[in-house]
Amino acid sequence: MKKFRDLIVDKIEEASVLLIGLPYDKGCSVGTGAKFAPDNLRKLSYHLPPYSMNGKSLDKIKIFDFGNIESCKNYHDVVYKKLSSIYSYNKFLLFIGGDHSVSIPTQKLFLEYCKANKLEPVIIHLDAHPDICDYYDDSYYSHACTIKRAIDNGCKTENINLIGIRGYEKQEVEYLNVHKEIKVFNASFINENGFDNILEYLINKYNNPNYLIYLSYDIDINDPSFAPGTGTPEAFGINSYDLICFIKKLFSNLNIGAMDLVEISPKLDNNNITSWLGLKSLYEIFEILSEVKNK
Repeated sequence: MKKFRDLIVDKIEEASVLLIGLPYDKGCSVGTGAKFAPDNLRKLSYHLPPYSMNGKSLDKIKIFDFGNIESCKNYHDVVYKKLSSIYSYNKFLLFIGGDHSVSIPTQKLFLEYCKANKLEPVIIHLDAHPDICDYYDDSYYSHACTIKRAIDNGCKTENINLIGIRGYEKQEVEYLNVHKEIKVFNASFINENGFDNILEYLINKYNNPNYLIYLSYDIDINDPSFAPGTGTPEAFGINSYDLICFIKKLFSNLNIGAMDLVEISPKLDNNNITSWLGLKSLYEIFEILSEVKNK
């Protein structure tokens, strides 16, 4: 059996999804181990048949695996340079981290691509944390700084959407109090009201070909009971089934060109529960990509 059974192709032009592994976790502030996630998900994918949870074949989805950009000095700059032309392939881009700081260069390239192609960039950030610190642990590239770097790199604050939030730093609260145009949907709101209002808001605002969306999926948006294998688990999170249904509806209704899946830590996990959640979530997304692709 091969990784991503029956879905891997050897030529980029045959692919509908380009997969890039970013095994880096030096941006972590608490638990490490996210650097092992890209290869662990590949390993588990050997055992996962190419079908959705409802038995729909994923055979229309073809994946080209770029491999990993391994951890090194000045990692974020290296990723930025090595992936400088990645958006030009006109494929769906899937980045697997790694801690959330790996999104800093991938989102920077996304913003530059949108600007060059006269598209309005949007970031939908699924996370327990806003990640909008300017500096954290004396680092400009902490995983707590991802969204602030995206703003610094040119993403308009009114096109930042933070979903599932329930863990704040003081500097983040102060920043969000000043920038109320940043849309924040706390986990408490979702747990009380569901995702319908959020989905309606996002579709009404962004269901337009002028917008291109980057979906950033930090596994810790899920409650730790569903995703224990992560470095910064936060209590009172989101039900994993509700979340994947929401994500699938986003893909069905919005122009999502790239996503990352980050903060899965196999070494902190139990029986690969969190890795399996991430991998099964990707397969559910592949189902929707297949349907959108064949409309």
